[in-house]
Amino acid sequence: MQGDYLDQRLIGRQFTLSTEDLTGGATFYGILYRLHAEEDLHVGDRVEVIRADQHGLTVRRVALKEE
Repeated sequence: MQGDYLDQRLIGRQFTLSTEDLTGGATFYGILYRLHAEEDLHVGDRVEVIRADQHGLTVRRVALKEE
């Protein structure tokens, strides 16, 4: 039950993808998550977690705000 809470807490979190994130998964709170996406992702992409389940985290690329 507590693990589900941790996973759900990641929804909305944004981060920039590293090589390690794409090849081995992303680590949050000491837990390694596989990443899934409906689009091709690349190192340096800014992504947001949109779903968390037993298969890992589903992310989508987000547009950077122009300054």
